[in-house]
Amino acid sequence: MKKLSVIAVAALVTMSAVSNTYALAGVGFHWGFDYSMGMEDVPREAIKLGDAGFTVGGFTLSSDSLFYVSRMDWKSSPINFGGKLYVDIIPFIETIEFSCNFGLWQYNGSLHVLDPEATAGTITTENPTPTYKYGEPIPLTLKNTGLGYIGLTGTPYAKLQLDATIRKTILNLWLIKFSAGAGVSAHFATPLLSSKIVESALNIDINESTIADLADPSSAVAKDAAKKIVQEIIDEALGKPAMGAHILLGVKAKLPVVPIGIYVDGKYMLPLSKFDKDAGDGINGFGLLVNAGISLSL
Repeated sequence: MKKLSVIAVAALVTMSAVSNTYALAGVGFHWGFDYSMGMEDVPREAIKLGDAGFTVGGFTLSSDSLFYVSRMDWKSSPINFGGKLYVDIIPFIETIEFSCNFGLWQYNGSLHVLDPEATAGTITTENPTPTYKYGEPIPLTLKNTGLGYIGLTGTPYAKLQLDATIRKTILNLWLIKFSAGAGVSAHFATPLLSSKIVESALNIDINESTIADLADPSSAVAKDAAKKIVQEIIDEALGKPAMGAHILLGVKAKLPVVPIGIYVDGKYMLPLSKFDKDAGDGINGFGLLVNAGISLSL
């Protein structure tokens, strides 16, 4: 009888371990490390505000020579977090998972404005074609404009990523489970600083006085313009999504019966459309996203 009791207890423990190591569904909360997002430096991108020309020293300039923007020094921030919801009982497929990540980055954006007086000084009788001279750049950053955005100081970039993934176990070591999968992604992001952003933010009358004021970064006109441009970037957050795909390799560890586990998911991101059509190919979305988190079985 004693022997049968021992066997029965052992059987129950074994069945419990096998049946409860992984639950039928669950949620997870993770911190992300996104190595897929990057921006190429753009020292100069011309801006055309209206169709009217502008006269300097008797020489008419096109409006796209009055302003340009630059985007430099892309930096990641430590902020990248998210969660997931998964179901482990799908026939043939095994697991369907829905996850999200919210991440922040920053860079140094600036507006450059033609200096009419300095440009006029380059025009001579022998050389009537001016050499364009620009004032000190106007920093289009959160720090310079006094706007707050979750601890950033530069020109902000934010992305909310939504993923739908199917995955299947490729190796089960009881307490540790390896899986692989693939899925689709939708990326909702703020726009990059571009000519369209400046055109949308600055509804100004182009005249010699306005241009002269903007060429001085310390002027009230320049400060107000910088704040409007940065606010436009923030206001345009999470617009039309860029679509993409991803492939996944993941590992999860969980003790029997205990509903809490840990996981690491690595996704290689494959964009299928541009993140920002107005900034050309300014954002590179190819690369690795790694999420490390805690799961709770339901």
